Amino acid sequence: MDDTKFRNFLFLKLIFFSSVTFLFFISYILKSFQLLSLSITSLILLGFFFKRINKNFLLILFSISFVFTFIEFFFFFTNHKVDFLLKKKDNILKDVKYQKSYLGYQPAPGIQNHLIISNGKTIIDSTYTIGKDGFRVTPKESNINFTKGINFFGGSYTFGWGLNDHETLPYFLQKNLKDWNVKNFAVNGYGVHQMLAHIENEQKILKEINILITANFHAVRSSCKTNYSFGTPKYIIDDNQNLRRSGYCRNLLLKEFQLPKIFGSIINRSEIKKLLDKVFTKQNDINSKDIDIYISIIKKIKKLINENNKEFVVGYIETNFYDSYDIDDIIFEKFKNENIDYINLSLEPKKEYELYNGHPNKEGNIKRSLIILEHIKTLTNK
Repeated sequence: MDDTKFRNFLFLKLIFFSSVTFLFFISYILKSFQLLSLSITSLILLGFFFKRINKNFLLILFSISFVFTFIEFFFFFTNHKVDFLLKKKDNILKDVKYQKSYLGYQPAPGIQNHLIISNGKTIIDSTYTIGKDGFRVTPKESNINFTKGINFFGGSYTFGWGLNDHETLPYFLQKNLKDWNVKNFAVNGYGVHQMLAHIENEQKILKEINILITANFHAVRSSCKTNYSFGTPKYIIDDNQNLRRSGYCRNLLLKEFQLPKIFGSIINRSEIKKLLDKVFTKQNDINSKDIDIYISIIKKIKKLINENNKEFVVGYIETNFYDSYDIDDIIFEKFKNENIDYINLSLEPKKEYELYNGHPNKEGNIKRSLIILEHIKTLTNK
């Protein structure tokens, strides 16, 4: 090969390598599994430029990757309405920024704006104040030295999804208990498994009263069925019927190693994975195993809190997400059997106290705070 041909060959390799690198970068920025698959296929194709790599092996690998990528794109364009004309849509979504933590993820500290505008209508426009510890700040009306504390744990209902800092459930309880310091450890998407992992790691955070706000869909989260459980603490019931920690949720072969959240964000966008989850994982179903893990985690939480001579209360909200059988009644019965102190925080009519997609509005949080307040009075008067 003469010098000119050699230089052209090197230039071609450089262009191809740069294109593959750019594809990987774009798949990362857009969190697109389809583009990631195309990037991997292109990377395999790049191997044909190197003489020492077995070409038969590369051809087999390339064929498998090409077919897989083709199927991914086929399902993507079939399942999603893609606007090839790139018409401007009047939809705006500004969500919360998260960072990796041992609990899976936590909001990034600072002031965050949550904005949803759809077809010209503002659905959500709220501000979240996140402290340096990665948890939401509950505003205080005074700066007194608090002698007692109350902790809240849970998911988006307790975090205050779509609500400003002064509209959350912990805020309204704080307003009614001025000499108590109320702390909000809830995060959007969290469940009972995060609460257990949190207090196992930092038992010193426990206060006089520790409240878990939960619902039946938390049983799906604690069983690692949901996509956003990726990288969160995983618990299983072993052959001896004991609850034990088992690495991290949905990490495939690397369950003991916590992968960055971006991996989950991209992998969860695989159309083939979505299909497999629908068939095998059955994310929309709660079975007896899910409930057993859910109750076992709450039992362990109760045990740890009682060992620290603190109070534990479960605030339970009934939902209509699962109607195959009366899951809530089954869970209530198990609470009674395990002597778990719980309050039914369900409100009727539900729609009157909902903001969006089942999440509580300000009025719902006011009403629930009063129910919790009455229960706290019974605990402090023991």
